Amino acid sequence: MWITLSEYLKKINSDSSKYFEFNDRILEVTDKIIPLDFESIFNNGNKVLKFEIGFGNGESLIKLAEKYPDINYFGIDRKMDRVRTALCKLNKKNKIANLMISRLGADYIDQIIRQESFDEIIMNFPDPWPKKRHHKNRTINGDYLSVLHSVLKKDGIFRFASDHEEYSMEVFELLKRSKLFRNVYDTPFKNEVKNRIETQFEKHKTREGCKIFHIKFAKI
Repeated sequence: MWITLSEYLKKINSDSSKYFEFNDRILEVTDKIIPLDFESIFNNGNKVLKFEIGFGNGESLIKLAEKYPDINYFGIDRKMDRVRTALCKLNKKNKIANLMISRLGADYIDQIIRQESFDEIIMNFPDPWPKKRHHKNRTINGDYLSVLHSVLKKDGIFRFASDHEEYSMEVFELLKRSKLFRNVYDTPFKNEVKNRIETQFEKHKTREGCKIFHIKFAKI
């Protein structure tokens, strides 16, 4: 049974409260500050904003923010252990003014985020829920593409990466048929992307010899 956004925020914040003073790069999302005003949150003059759904241990997101200080990055993950790991990494660095993370899942994004907020949305290696009876739990479906479309700016980019071929092809077909996005690549996917900052999981899978599927679509 679905709970309201207010109930959801209270639940995750009650579990996370001790970490909000751990580092100022974690944002406590409450009813009082939604929809989020990223210009005020970052207050650094950057015009480009990118969003990662499910940042894992935070390594690649942190490296992106360090490499591109003129771009703001907002990342979310629903698992507390991942948020804690990312915060531990951030505590070993000087303040990264163009990075903010929150403990959130992929639900309620269209209520938390203003329309046309992001220049790019990144989704790296989401759970593929490989068993057929669990496919309904996959994040990307037709309805969710509409959510992503709504929070992307005009011509905004959606990037998806996975080592799971069947799920990747399902996502590609959903995007292709949706009429909300157009393929940026001249092929359905790429197995390598130049100058990409790899996630720790991606490095591990690549060493194992797994093929990675990179998909890139732009908002219509």
